[in-house]
Amino acid sequence: MLSRTVIINFVAFQAAWFIAVLGAAGGYPWMGPIAVLGWIAAFWVWHPPARDDLVLLVGAGLIGFAADSLSVLTGVISFPQAAGPGFPTTIWMIALWINFAASIRHSLNWIRGRYALGLVFGGIGGPLAYFAGEKMGALVIHSPLGVVLAWVVAMPLILLLEQASDRSLSRQSVAADRFALDTDQEKL
Repeated sequence: MLSRTVIINFVAFQAAWFIAVLGAAGGYPWMGPIAVLGWIAAFWVWHPPARDDLVLLVGAGLIGFAADSLSVLTGVISFPQAAGPGFPTTIWMIALWINFAASIRHSLNWIRGRYALGLVFGGIGGPLAYFAGEKMGALVIHSPLGVVLAWVVAMPLILLLEQASDRSLSRQSVAADRFALDTDQEKL
């Protein structure tokens, strides 16, 4: 049985994706970042452990910025004028990478630490999302293979970042527990 947290995370993740893509296709590229920020903020209030995802979210945004910027610069993808200005990618696309990362420790928890599966999932799922975005008019794909390659590289990097940031959180938690224990012992 899926937990309420997992279901809410998944539904919010999907809703933000649709809002971002439809917004960009309709000439409202700011809708995506607002939707992603809104659901993540609400999720953090409702489920405080999700606040530990901040490093993962920022890192995934940077990985996505690099992947999509490189894809634009090499002619793999482009954006219609209505989708907003790129530098060379768009802010709504970066928001979608953050949106994706916000689900990794929650509704996509099954992929954590599974790099081979991540490679397959990234090589199929990522491009499918781009193709859907293209059908909705938010971007243009000039090289499907280039999109696959971008995701085959980006997905393992995001999983590595997730694992590294999770270890960092574990070390911080252990250090905090030791400090609390030391403080308790001093009081005795």
